[in-house]
Amino acid sequence: MTIDRHITAVADELLLGFRALVVNGPRQAGKSTLVGQIQRTRGSVVNLDDPLAMDVAAADPIGFLAGLPPAVAIDEFQRGGNPLLLALKMRLDASSAKGQYVLAGSTRFLSTRHLEETLTGRIGIVELLPLSAGELRGQREDFIDRAFSDDIAALPTTVVTRADYAEAIVTGGFPELALGPVSSRFRTAWCDSYLRTITAVANVSQVAEVRRPDLFAGLLNQLAARSAHELTIADLARELDGGQELVRTYLDILSTLYLVHVLPAWTTSRTNRSKRRGVVHFIDTALAAHLLGETVDSLSALTSRWFGPLLETYVVNEVAKQATWAERPVSLGQYRDRDQREVDLVIERGQDLVAIEVKATATPTLTHAKHLAFLRDRAGDRFKCGVLLHTGTQHLRLGDRLVAAPISALWA
Repeated sequence: MTIDRHITAVADELLLGFRALVVNGPRQAGKSTLVGQIQRTRGSVVNLDDPLAMDVAAADPIGFLAGLPPAVAIDEFQRGGNPLLLALKMRLDASSAKGQYVLAGSTRFLSTRHLEETLTGRIGIVELLPLSAGELRGQREDFIDRAFSDDIAALPTTVVTRADYAEAIVTGGFPELALGPVSSRFRTAWCDSYLRTITAVANVSQVAEVRRPDLFAGLLNQLAARSAHELTIADLARELDGGQELVRTYLDILSTLYLVHVLPAWTTSRTNRSKRRGVVHFIDTALAAHLLGETVDSLSALTSRWFGPLLETYVVNEVAKQATWAERPVSLGQYRDRDQREVDLVIERGQDLVAIEVKATATPTLTHAKHLAFLRDRAGDRFKCGVLLHTGTQHLRLGDRLVAAPISALWA
């Protein structure tokens, strides 16, 4: 089953303006399928997972690129390392023609500062994340654009139960998992295989050397238990009996490998943002639920300690996916202060912002929106809309520029 990816139109548009296009994203998110769709009317695809192609690229990167046909795509480009990157720079410097290459990679190597400095102005970058809820349903989502227009209350109501949300969390968005058998045994086997593959030394060595594999694996488990929580490096180092710098290095590796992402702090002062702690989220809730040993039944229980945090991560991930194809660029953050006020997600577009709070309740109240109201009053006219997303079915106006809506409004 082939699913249309919303990012395709963005990729086609960027190819008209840039000499090369980079498609980043985690393994098994559908990059090869997307590249194949892009190349259907453009040209061929070369994959550096092919040992022969990799041998040629490693031995003679300049000759390798010179021997490729026009408008070619190179999958798993990061395997070629810096020599192939520099050879590519030479090729792109020699011609200003648009759409010369499509480059795909399974780590954030292709969006690192080094690459951006090397190829600045020559490449456009798109990020292909796992399937969104709308893509799985064949629906185009425009939640972000609606939120900035304060148009959430007009969305239709979709009945989604707590068990349905638990199912969505456990299933995640990786195509093979989301479209595969609805079986706990299959999901467990797939997640086990994925995590073993992605953290294997052969993959990790592409971005850094892991001297403490035990700490690396332990960190992954700790982060699953801390998904949607503030990231405190000192606590992790103490729990894992490792130095803070080593923990920070391994966290960067997990981010580069698209296993976790850290949602940065948002404040009204841009200069203070780097001083605040981020909030960690797994890139896909299926992996976090697997590491925690959670199933649909256990998450559905009203006593579940993990339903709330994983639900928040699920929402953050869905918004992050929609951000990749939103009409205008946005940045994502979160708000926390010393008085224990927290807002799960702050979406910034230019000077305007939208705030989102996620609650596992099916009965939203004004009290649930008090931190949204605080942020509204603090941000003033910049604040366009505050959305309290919940597991019920009601759309409610909660005050000036504040609305409660079902989580299913994300894909309505």
